[in-house]
Order: sequence, then structure tokens, then C-alpha cells
Amino acid sequence: MRRPIRSAFPFYTVITIWGFGSGLLTPILPLFIRSLGFSIEEWGYLITVYAMSTFLFEWLWGALSDRVDRRAFIVVGLLSGSALMYLYTLRELTHLLYVLQFIRGALFIMVGPAVKAMVSDVNSGGIGLSMGLYSSTRRLGSVVGPFVGSVIAENWSYGSALHVYAVVYILGALITASIPKIEGLQRDESEESSIVEDCKALFSIRAVSTLFLVSVIVYMGITVVGSYMPIYAKEVVGMSTVNVGALFSIVNIAGFLATPLFGWLSDKHGRMPVILFCFIFSTAAMYALSLAVTSLQLILVLMAFTTCFSPLTPMLLATLVEATPKGLLGTSMGLYSTFENLGIVLTPLIYSLIWSAYAPNAIFIAGAITQLLGVLVLIAAYRTFRP
Repeated sequence: MRRPIRSAFPFYTVITIWGFGSGLLTPILPLFIRSLGFSIEEWGYLITVYAMSTFLFEWLWGALSDRVDRRAFIVVGLLSGSALMYLYTLRELTHLLYVLQFIRGALFIMVGPAVKAMVSDVNSGGIGLSMGLYSSTRRLGSVVGPFVGSVIAENWSYGSALHVYAVVYILGALITASIPKIEGLQRDESEESSIVEDCKALFSIRAVSTLFLVSVIVYMGITVVGSYMPIYAKEVVGMSTVNVGALFSIVNIAGFLATPLFGWLSDKHGRMPVILFCFIFSTAAMYALSLAVTSLQLILVLMAFTTCFSPLTPMLLATLVEATPKGLLGTSMGLYSTFENLGIVLTPLIYSLIWSAYAPNAIFIAGAITQLLGVLVLIAAYRTFRP
């Protein structure tokens, strides 16, 4: 079925806005939390609470998005993210941050599986390229978000930057509501089955269950960069808030350019060879981060890491789409993201302990070891993904 361009354009605009907000939060939220007096260990607890909440709920929202208009989940998720982030900035609610983290994880996470499934819904070409474009569109927002957020934080306050996040997500919800409904994607009554049956069907497909395992490993590694790099760059390397934001904007440009290219290559030459290439080189770059001691070294190594790592998730998602029955895409995306969240749940407390007990740069060595495990899993399962 040919998907109308009028559905795709506002949809990808929403993805850009989603990426802008995520990019803004990447440097600002950990620095904001640290400004409130939270220790590295307490920051690890906050990450774990959020990840545990997403782990509990994301699979459910994904399954429900196969049964209800996916746009509703995106609207509710963006609005809840906006409202809760505003509450974060109220000093009288600081003692409730753990509760707010849990609620935000439960509600905002609706956005992910619905968006990823809709990428397939509006796809009119190769799914590898489409997933690459999805990732690059989101990455485009992430190029702007960190720098804008850090400039606002430096000149006004961290709270002001989080208010911008809240306003932008309201705009994203309004645009989502304007996206024309794509007909012919809901399951008819003859296809109805329980959510549990759908999950069992997916786990019975070896390629799908292998990808779920790999997603855990990928996010056990990426948590090092996404959650600890802003603090590392500012407190260990000595970068200013604006420079930390610029760091993430610069490296996101590398991901923005590399992701569709690798997605196109995976459509032309097969997914697994390209995925393994990116996995191996991003693992080496993760280790190299432990050796970077100056701002310039950190920027160059992080750019190399992002160039190789950014295409991984969209290529893995493209592989998942090809292995998933069409009527189970939302469920499959929700479960995949749930296992990503499991990876986040498992690691923050470990990384916080390594930071405090050994050295801050040791967390990158731990992340590289985790990524290497993912490479070994994919090599062992290589034949499962042969066409």
C-alpha cells in the first residue's frame, strides 16, 4: 500500500521535535540534577527508577498501539513529558523526583513504540533506509537541542531550559493531532488475539528473540554515554555547560550524516555485515573514550563512536521489522524497547559504583566490554539472519 506524503511530512516533523527535546535533556537533565545536590550514586538511582518504569510499561503501550490509533499514544506521551518536566523545575517538589521519574517513564515512553511502528506504516521504500531516515530526522533535532538547552542554561537557568522542552513538546503533540490517519493498518476481528499470545508468537521467532537480547546489550553500553558523559565532560574534562551542549550537538551531526548512509548500505549489501562493522568499531571507540583527557580528544573520539553507533539501532529495527509479522509491529517495537530499558535498568548502579570506587574513565572500559558481548552474540547467531 502506498503511504501518503501528507502523512509522512508532519510525522517526521514530530520526530524532529522529539529529537530536539531528547537532545536538550541529554546534557541538561543530569547537570540540573547535580545542581540540586544529588550525588553520582543518586543520579544512578534516578536513571534506574526511570528505566524500571519504562521496562514495566513500554511493551504494553506497544501492544495497545496495534489495536488503537498510534497517534493517540504519541500525543499523550508528549503532553505527559511536557507536564512532568515542568514539575521537575518546582523546587518544592524536589523531594518527589523519584516519584516523578517513575511517572514520566510510565507515560512518556508511549511515544517510542508508536513512532517506530509508524515508520513502517509510512514506509514507501527500503525499510533500512526508512529506519535510517527516522533516526537521522530524530538526530537532526538532537543536533540543535543540546546547544540551545546549554545556552539557555548558561545565560538563564537549567529550569528555563526545561521549560523550553515542555513548550516544544506541546507543539509536537498539536502537530501529531494534525497527522492524517493512515487507513488499513488496524487488525480486523479475524486477526484478533490476546496480548500474551502476540508476545509468545514473537518470542517463538528466533531472529526476533535474538534481537531482543542484543537490544539489552546495546543499551547496557550506551547508558555510559547518554547518562554519564555530560557529567564526565564538565566535572572531569573541565568543559563549561555551553561547551558540553556544543559537544553533543557536534557529535550528533556525525550521527545525522552517517545513519541514512549505513541504512542504505544495509539495504544494498545485507544488514548483518554492516551491523557487525558498526558494532565492532563503536566498541573500539567506546574503549578509546577512556583514554581521552582533553576536550579536543573527547570530541574526536565521541564523534567516531557516534558515527559507528548511531546507525546500529535503526539497522537492528529494520531487521526486526523484516522478521515481525505485520500485525504485530507495535507489540514487537514495544518489546524491543522494553529490552532496551532492561539494559538501562541493569547498568546505572554498576557504572556509578565503578566511577566512585575506581575512576570515572573506567566506566567506558566497562561499556566497551559490554558492547563486545553484543558482537559475540551476533556472530553466534549470524546464520539466523541470512536471507
